[in-house]
This record gives sequence, C-alpha cells and structure tokens, in this order.
Amino acid sequence: MANRMSAVCCQLVIVYLLVVEGTLNVHKFEMSDDINLEVPLSRLRRSTGRHRRSVDDPNCREQESNFLQDILSKKVQLEEKSVFDTDSSTSMALAWAGMNGGLMVVTSRVNANGLTNSSHVYKSTDYGKTFKKIDRLDSAKVRKHNGLQRNPHNPKKLYLVGENTSKSSLLYITEDAGLTFQTVTLPFLLSDEITFHSQQMYEDYLIVKEVIYGNNARNKQLMNLYISTDNGKTWEKVADYVESFKWGSYSSEPGTTIYAAVDPKRTHPFFAAFYQVIYELRKSTDAGKTWTPIMKNVVSFGHQGKFLYASVLKHVGESNERIMKVSADGGKKWFEAQLPTLDSDMFYSVMDMEEDLVFMHVDDPGDTGHGTLYTSGGKGVIYSRSLEKHLYPNYGDTTDFYRMDSMRGVYFASQMSGDDSIHSMITYNQGGSWQPLPRPQGADCKDESKACNLQIHNTYSITRGILAQSPVSVSSAVGVAMVHGHVADALQTTNPDVYVTRDGGYKWFKALDGPHHYHIADSGSLLVAVPSDTDRPTVIKFSTDEGRCWHSYKFIANETEAIKFTGLLTEPGSTSMTVSVWGYHPTTRKWTTFVFDFQNVLKQKCTSNDYEDWLAHESLRKYESDSMKGCLLGEKETFKRLKQDSWCHNGNDYKVEKDLQACTCSREDYECDYGYYRPVGGLNCVRNQSIAALDICMQGREEEIITQGYRKIPGDKCRDGFSPTGKIINLSKQCVEGDKSMFNTATPQKKATNGTVVAAIVMVVILIVVLMSLYFGYKLWIIRKHRVVYRYSLLNQSEASDYDNEFENALSPKSVVYQDSSDDEELNSPAVKKEAANKSRQSGYNKAGNGHVFQSYHDDSDVDMIN
Repeated sequence: MANRMSAVCCQLVIVYLLVVEGTLNVHKFEMSDDINLEVPLSRLRRSTGRHRRSVDDPNCREQESNFLQDILSKKVQLEEKSVFDTDSSTSMALAWAGMNGGLMVVTSRVNANGLTNSSHVYKSTDYGKTFKKIDRLDSAKVRKHNGLQRNPHNPKKLYLVGENTSKSSLLYITEDAGLTFQTVTLPFLLSDEITFHSQQMYEDYLIVKEVIYGNNARNKQLMNLYISTDNGKTWEKVADYVESFKWGSYSSEPGTTIYAAVDPKRTHPFFAAFYQVIYELRKSTDAGKTWTPIMKNVVSFGHQGKFLYASVLKHVGESNERIMKVSADGGKKWFEAQLPTLDSDMFYSVMDMEEDLVFMHVDDPGDTGHGTLYTSGGKGVIYSRSLEKHLYPNYGDTTDFYRMDSMRGVYFASQMSGDDSIHSMITYNQGGSWQPLPRPQGADCKDESKACNLQIHNTYSITRGILAQSPVSVSSAVGVAMVHGHVADALQTTNPDVYVTRDGGYKWFKALDGPHHYHIADSGSLLVAVPSDTDRPTVIKFSTDEGRCWHSYKFIANETEAIKFTGLLTEPGSTSMTVSVWGYHPTTRKWTTFVFDFQNVLKQKCTSNDYEDWLAHESLRKYESDSMKGCLLGEKETFKRLKQDSWCHNGNDYKVEKDLQACTCSREDYECDYGYYRPVGGLNCVRNQSIAALDICMQGREEEIITQGYRKIPGDKCRDGFSPTGKIINLSKQCVEGDKSMFNTATPQKKATNGTVVAAIVMVVILIVVLMSLYFGYKLWIIRKHRVVYRYSLLNQSEASDYDNEFENALSPKSVVYQDSSDDEELNSPAVKKEAANKSRQSGYNKAGNGHVFQSYHDDSDVDMIN
C-alpha cells in the first residue's frame, strides 16, 4: 500500500467549473517525428471513407442529392489552405483573439538549453484563412511554455511572455486583439501561468506566483506572490512562501479578496522534501496589503462559489490524519464536513459544485485508486453517499467524472466492479441515483449472457493508451453529446466507436465507426469529425442532423501532401460555422492549416419554423403522470430545439430558448440523508447499518439527526407533494472534532493489557532505530509495487483476436502513463498540471472536452524518489 507522506501528500483538490487560467482556449502544438499512435496503423481497424448511413438511410441520400452535390463533387470548395512558408519553428501556440474569427499565433524555436532562440507572432481575422506577421514583435523571444496566455473574461486581452534576463521577464500586452501592444518589464521571472480573477467585473486583476531557487539560502525568498490590478502594467509583491492561492469568488466578498496558504516557518525546500509542511491559511480583503490568519495546521485548501474548504491535520505531530473544514462565510465560522477521517494514503477531491450542491470524492483506504462519491447538503457540511467504488486512479489528472454542459443534472462517471473491471455510470438527477448508460437501440453485443450497456471512454482510457477523446457537450447544443465507447459489460481495449445522444443521455446511437477527433459547431446544427486512426487524415466528416447522417469530404487528394495532424479546432462557444485542421508537413516542416467554412453547406439561417418544442428529461419519469414527466430538481424545462431535418444554421447570435414550470415534490427531489444510501437503480433510501448512531460533531457540540432518511436536494424548487418529516435535536454534549468512529466498520479491538503496552513500547524503540536504514529501500520498493492496474474487459467486438494482447501490453504496469516531478512547488503549479493536457492536444485530443473536463491533482508520496 503506497504511503503518501511526502511534502506533497494529503492534497485537497478543488476542480473548478469556471476555468480562470489564462490557457483557456490556448492550444499548443509541437513537431515530432514520432507517430502519435500506440500501435501500427496496419493493425488498426481503419474507419471507412464514407459512413454506411450515408448510403443506407433515405434521409442521408436525400441530403446528398438535394444539398451536397456540388460539395461532394468538389465543384464548391470548402477548405482554404494556409502555409507558414517562411517559418519552420518547432512549436506553435495559438489563442482565439477577439470575436468572429480572430486568432493570435506564436511560433517558437528553442535551443538545446531550453531557451527560446526566436519567435514569430501572427494575427488572423478570418479564422486562420490568412495570417499577417506582427513585425514589431519579431525580435521578441516568447517562451515556449506559457508564452501565450488569454484573459478568459475578455478575448481581446492577450499576454505574451518574453525572455529578458535570468531574473525578470518581458510581458507584451494587447487589449485590442493584437492591433497594438504594450511592453512591460516585470520585476520577477514569470514562469507560471497568470491567475485571473473569477469574476468578470475584475478582469484586470491578475496574480502570479514566482518561484526562485538561488544559491544563497539566507537571502532566498521562495514562492513570492505578485498582484496587478491594472491588467499587468504594474505589479506589487504581496506575500512570500506561498504554497497556493485563490481569488475570492463569493459574490458577497470584496473583489480584492485573496486566500493564500503560507508557510509560517519559511521551510527550506531541502527539508520540505523529508517532512510535511504545515501551512497557515490567510485572507486579504485589500488585494494583499494586509493579511489575517483564518485557519492553522492546513495541508491544502480550495475555494469555490460560497464554500471555502481546508484539509486540516487532526493532531499535529501525532499522525497524518486529516479532517475537512468548511466555511460558508469567508472563514469566519468553520464546520467539520461530515466525511470519513482521512489517513496518509487517502485524499479529498471536490469534483463539482452546482446549485449549492457539492460532489466530493473521498478515497477508499489502502491506496486502491477508487473511492466514494458524496453529495453535500446546502451548507456543504453534511454529506451522503452518491456512488461507491468511483474510479480515481492514484496518479495524474485522471478522473472520468464529467458534467454534461447542456443538461442540468446529468453526469458521467466510471465505477469499479468486484473483478477490477470498469463500467460507465450516468445520473440524470444530480447524483441522486446512478445507473448504467442505456444500450443503444439495435447495437450488437458479442456476449449476450452479460449485461450489455454503453461503456464510454474518458481521461483514464486516454492515459492508458486507448485511442479515444473525452466526451464533448456545449451549453448551446441542448441535449447533444459525443462520446467514444463500446457496447459491452465493461470498458474494452479495442478501438472505440463514436456514439451520439440528442436527448441528454437517455438514448444513444452509433454515429461513426472507429475513433475520431470530433467537435460540435454552430450550437449543434453541425457536428464535425476527423479519423484518428491515422496521424495524417485526408478527409473531414460532417453531420447536419445531430449525427444521424454523415458525409465525407476529401480535402487532401495526394497522400504526399498530407500533414501530420495536431488539432481540430473551432471558435470558443461552438457557435461558429468554421472549423480548422492544424498540422505540419512531415518533410518540409512547415506549419499548415485547412479552414473549412460550412456556411457554404448550410447557407440559410434558421427561422422559427425550423425549431420544435422539446421537453428535457421527458424519459426520467415515463411511468408517472404527465404532470411529472420531465421534472428535475423541481422544475420542468421545455426547450426550442432545432428539428433534425432542418437544413439551416443557427448563427453566432443564437440564444437557447426555454420555458420553466414548477413541479410537485416526489422522492426524486430528495437525496438520502446522512447515514442512509440509495442502492443503484433504486429510489428508496436505506439505512447504512455500519453507522451505529446518527451523531455528528458540529463546532465541538454533538448533535443527533432525527430523520426519515431523506433530505431535499440543494437547489430543488419543487412544491408540496412528498415531504419526509424530521428535525435535528441539539444534545449539547461535548465532542472532539475529527472523531469519526461512526465510519469505522472494523471489529472493535480489545483493550490493551500492561504487558501489551510494554511490548508495544519495545517495538516502537526498535522501529525507530532501524527506520532510517529501511526508509529509502522501502520507498524504492513502493515505487515498483504501488502502481495500480485496472483491468478492462477483454470482450472483443472485432474478429481480430490479436487486438487484446496488443492493448493489454500497452496497459501493463510497464507503460509510463504519468510523469511526476519531485519538486513540490512545481507539482502544484498550473504549468505542470496543464502539461498532460497539452500533450494530448498535440495528438489532436482535446481532453478538456470543451473546457469542462474535471481535472484535479492526485498526490503520491513517491514522487520524490522517482527521479
């Protein structure tokens, strides 16, 4: 069992829905001579040039004959090719600048020492069809990593980080999407990403953390925090020895609120590698001018919405057990979250927060790589079980937890089975109940003796070498999602197919054979895909009816002209009709882009006659009365949705229209209360017999919960109807925070005798003597042993029997799936956390899933020994 007692252990991970990092919509590509596939192309099931539905379905034939003859015959050309003829730089970063097709591209060439030799900056105003070099920045040496950053609140504001000296950087700022730039010499070396404010009204408030490693330990100041309130033009140092920080995000807090975990002992990095650093959580309401301590003995913290979380040591110096503290008023009052006490090889992760309901993952004991998913009450204090054996491997940003952007209450997750296989689960009611994804109608299943459902791939599969992309959904395409998956009893290792839903996950159908890169465009009226079983695709596929019919367009006629694929992009928000394929020619090493304008396909703008009323979640309560159909969290939503056969585009100005209606309360509007759980597929809450008494400790006072087993889901707006009765009785007894004996299901141990105590003392003395000699050998043994491997189902949908062995080798413990760093500060920096996602983008995969992959950092104590 791996022990996470290093300097980076015991992290509380907070995953944000509001992405505030500067790399939002910044894409990074890099040239490589390596093929991006895990197995030879000849061994892969190649996707066909035209999907069979384009031939078999009368609707598809009608589309081709009525609207696509000129396109498919190449009389009308969809693509425009652009080549960076005078530039052979090895890396490229691009960001969307402004609105309606603005792009900023930076190419860089790096020398053997990792320093930038030269950079070129380009600007496009037509989605990348043409580029103009910005000559005044031609001498700038823009950093390869984090050299291009973008303000998430204002697409016209971009930041280029250039090299100046070994102790300072140059910042090139544009506030008009690249028309003009201002050069600022920074008083520090900017190596990390800029952290932007969480609220749009404070878009000019920026924070960066500088990490300095000098030779003079006395004069060295580590992890300095700098702040700017004028969009980076001036900077002020406000703190040092800062491990992590967050802008305040609660609406009642001043916009100048900052939270920071500070090392009060100013521990030297050398010693921090041998024992755990304990931080003090401080708060500033005046942009860092003054600080107030609000919590001591903090291991890590997070801030999201109105909730402030802190993972706190239970007994300093005695053990590594931690408890979670929650505050809903900015740190004035703290409550202990009613979750299991964590030991050194467990961790918390806030997966999501919506409508004041928190999804919290808690590791199971033993470094198993899975845990329990909990949901909170409205105050974020009392938690109930939502999904057990939730997959969360013990390395990297690897969680399959995913929220569907366009459907309130719909989430995907991966769950472990008793035989260590993995299967996919879905909830339609915000974690109230989970069930397997429904089997697509007419889908084949090789072994009908087993339960066959849709199993979808996500981040974990990608890290294990499966040729897949994370699910994609966008808020403007109501009910639409694209995923990679199989129909089986568990996830498989063979190449997945592309499946689509248009009703929020209640019904699925196979859209494309084989793996693809895919995107949603024009708010769902257009789906695009490029085959991913080759690194040099020559066709792009598109659908105008939410995945029912697919048409192939060949944009490269001669294979020698094919480029090595690096990305399939569309403008943020997925409202544009333009998509682009990026890459470089393997021989000439010239960066090349193909821009496709699908307004040549869907020429007419949609009118009111092209839309229909659609009741979301209409299948959720199909056996109940008509008045209850579609009710979710107390409301019924009816959307205006594009008809499947409409041949038109929504346009950039499209807004989702919906009508809300209140519902009567039922059991589905309630989740199981503390001490109760809801079996998979059921609605009744069942008492957890392992909890002897429903007592909780609130601020040192014991309270007993009197409950019927249900509590109303936070944010639920139902009225009347089902209403369980219950109350909380204040027992006014003193209790010790962190006492979670109610969670301990093990058999109580007998009281130790005097002889047992003496023997225990002798054993402790012996252990202390030999501890140091065994430490490093133990750590090396742990590194080799602790890596957990999760078994995929080897059920093969293909007749090619050699696929399984091939992929099983790729999934063996010998596969390197995550590279860590022994440096604590670097591990927790946004730059390192983004590196895995950047690598996937270089291979054409957008792990961000349109900005909403739930990434988090899962700490491991053995990282300090790996190197």
